[in-house]
Amino acid sequence: MRKCPCVYVVLLCSAVLKTFVDCVDDIEEKERYSSSTVGLLKLLKVEQEFIDSLISKADQLGDKFVSLRLYLSSVGYELNRSYNERVVYVSNPINAFSLLRRIHKDLPKWHAFFKEDIGKGDLSTLDDVVKKVPSDVDMLSAVRGIQRIERVYDLKLDDLAQGVLQGVQYNTKLTYRDLIAMGDSMYQQRDIQAAAKWYRIACKRELENSEELLVGILGDPSEPLHRQYVKSLFIYASILSEPSKPIEEVLIMGENLLAHASLEELDSIMSDLNDPRIDAEVEKVLYRAKRSPSNFEIGCRGLYRRKTNLECRYKSTANAFLRLAPLKFEEISLDPFMAMYHGVLYDSEIRALKGQSWNMVNGYASERNGTEIRDTVARYDWWTAASLTRERINQRIVDMTGFNFPSDEKLQVTNYGLGSYFQPHFDYSSDGFETPDVTTLGDRLASVIFYAGEVRQGGATVFPEINVTVFPQKGSMLYWFNLHDDGRPDIRSQHLVCPVVNGDRWTLTMWIPMFPQMFGYPCKS
Repeated sequence: MRKCPCVYVVLLCSAVLKTFVDCVDDIEEKERYSSSTVGLLKLLKVEQEFIDSLISKADQLGDKFVSLRLYLSSVGYELNRSYNERVVYVSNPINAFSLLRRIHKDLPKWHAFFKEDIGKGDLSTLDDVVKKVPSDVDMLSAVRGIQRIERVYDLKLDDLAQGVLQGVQYNTKLTYRDLIAMGDSMYQQRDIQAAAKWYRIACKRELENSEELLVGILGDPSEPLHRQYVKSLFIYASILSEPSKPIEEVLIMGENLLAHASLEELDSIMSDLNDPRIDAEVEKVLYRAKRSPSNFEIGCRGLYRRKTNLECRYKSTANAFLRLAPLKFEEISLDPFMAMYHGVLYDSEIRALKGQSWNMVNGYASERNGTEIRDTVARYDWWTAASLTRERINQRIVDMTGFNFPSDEKLQVTNYGLGSYFQPHFDYSSDGFETPDVTTLGDRLASVIFYAGEVRQGGATVFPEINVTVFPQKGSMLYWFNLHDDGRPDIRSQHLVCPVVNGDRWTLTMWIPMFPQMFGYPCKS
């Protein structure tokens, strides 16, 4: 019997789909440097390994090595940073983005430049380092991280580019090439308004080091920048005047507009755009359209009205030890109940939990659907190894909350990165997601989070249903209830993690199952 041709089509499509899914899974398994400060520290080490290897071959490289020194000076590269200095460096999103972009874009070009001058045996070390450069997906994650920080906190791009974060001026700024990379990515994502903003800022800058040799190695982005800026302004103006026209059609018109424009014509247009009066009008148009903030964005900015009738006190009634060393207790919300203990996680314990970081994996907010690459939330691992420190922390949770669970219960260690965040979600079973062990231990009655990192700006835990914002304070512990007394889900427990503006956000999390608490934890009146 002759088989129907459609059978072959189905088999072929299945094979193609499986290959695509396997490819996506492979990409998702790779570390995203941008998703955690742990990853960014590894990336900083990659750059140092590459530079150290070239420095050791300085005599062999001769005059070519001078170009590398010029480059390192232009990007503010520093040797021999202490561990704490490295953490502070990558905890700043401006530094983190610049680091990721230059290793993704520039390091392979330096590798190619020096390749002919280094023997095959000596080249193997550099080859191994180049294999560790961030992927295109990681680069896109970094771009979205910067974009998320800008939009969630309503930062003006001009300030952000200059290293001003929520009114604080840092001793760093995005480079000329960084700005162009942001513009190019926004253009590729069809966010023409954002692309034009980034290109405009870049056009006001000059290449940090325009030495002919450096430009020859890394390329001269100036002419493409000017074309992209003019093109994006034309496209954005077209979108404003004809919003119903398909974006792809407008893009083609923009491409055709400058396809045959000479350098002289381009320079003439740029001369007009650089006129202060015209630039002021362009700026006004680009920043005119402004969306209203969502409720959770208002929360991330710390703009919720502060709740009243709450208390802060010392708590010493849980056990005999607390009578000698009472704990600082702060009420965050009475209905639903939410509270925080201060100074209950110690530096020695924080060092121990960070010791669990080297096997961290990518954390995602959604289930794998097999067809798209998901945004990472953070990097995480489960603290399961036998440890007196972990048992002490678990006992402390029991003492503070009255919850009942084994002293060797596992804890989740999480570290956030460049603009990473956790979208609004529930900790109980919801939206088709079933919590682990729900049939034997019950749903997640409560959540416990210890804050274990120095977060200078941003990174709050926000509860948009009850208008509560909790900013992370190192050493503190926050807990709340996810269920009502009768076990029904409490939708008011919906929460999210805001992107960190500047800092190193570490958390230690435990979810308390319902069934073990049924006869030991009193119902709330």
